[in-house]
Amino acid sequence: MKGVPEINKTYNCFDDGKISISRLYTVDVTEVVAFDGADAGTISEWRLAIEEYSWLFAKTTDFFVFTENGENEDDAIFVRTLDGGWFSIGDFMNSGRLDVDKTLIKNLKY
Repeated sequence: MKGVPEINKTYNCFDDGKISISRLYTVDVTEVVAFDGADAGTISEWRLAIEEYSWLFAKTTDFFVFTENGENEDDAIFVRTLDGGWFSIGDFMNSGRLDVDKTLIKNLKY
């Protein structure tokens, strides 16, 4: 399982989970909320995501990671994936795979 992103840090992210240089952008972590501290709206959005995308999202998550993307000012919430990584929920026009431990960027073919 991947580590938990830290508040006030910037992380690489890959649009739609596609690991390529053309899909690379960054997000800034603004808040990390434990599952039991999340509001009802966030929990509802997460439950909807695991129903609609059962092949991607884990049925449990330990944290909700709130981020901002300075390029287009879109906010995103990241939750656990089946493989223990992080992927955003909500508007799938701005979905992405978070690279917490820099594994994805290291394996990127330029």
